[in-house]
Parts: sequence; structure tokens; C-alpha cells
Amino acid sequence: MVYSAAGAATSMLVMALLKKTKKFSSVGVSVAGGIFHNVGQIVVASLVVQNVRMAYYLPFLLVSGVVTGVLIGIVAQTALRYLKR
Repeated sequence: MVYSAAGAATSMLVMALLKKTKKFSSVGVSVAGGIFHNVGQIVVASLVVQNVRMAYYLPFLLVSGVVTGVLIGIVAQTALRYLKR
């Protein structure tokens, strides 16, 4: 639960900051959220198990964060278009 909370908090903070700049699309904000969710989880996991080697999982998690971020960003962008009508 702590891992998810850390990932969610990190992701939410980064997405809020990026959205505020108005320089990123929904897809860009979503990709950043996916990436930083994984970064937050790895940081907490490294602290909990007291082993920085947890970071070895990060490249694999970053790929999944980008893929899911793109997919969720596209869905969000499409939904927002329909909701604005």
C-alpha cells in the first residue's frame, strides 16, 4: 500500500505541475504520470528494503509507464473532446 501511495503522490504532483505549464498535451502529462508513478514506487521500495539495487527494475517499469501513459492519455484526450461538446 505504501508503494502505491508513494507512486500516486509523485505522479499526481508531477502531472499537476506539467498541466499548470500548459506546454504538454493530455498524452504528455499522462506519460509523465506513468513514469513518475514507477519512480515513486522504486524510491520507496529501495528505502524499505534498504537496497538501492531495486533501481535495476526501473528501466522495465519505465517502458510500461510510457506505454500505459500513452494509452491512458489517448483515452483521456478522446473523452475530453466528447465532453466538451
